[in-house]
Amino acid sequence: MIKKKEPTVKYFVMMSSLLCLFIILQSIVVVYTPHTFVKVMNLISIIGASGIVGAFIREVFILKQKRNK
Repeated sequence: MIKKKEPTVKYFVMMSSLLCLFIILQSIVVVYTPHTFVKVMNLISIIGASGIVGAFIREVFILKQKRNK
């Protein structure tokens, strides 16, 4: 049977930084685009990505607690 690896803190930090970069780039598009539809779609993606980053950060703290025990 194949044992599934548990994600590490390094993985979560790397993914969070990539998603933060995505959020920053989408925010720049929202600020500078004149089209309302593009602004709305990018704001929706920013909100979703921000939730994902928050989940990754929560998992980092959970992994740190597991490691300290």
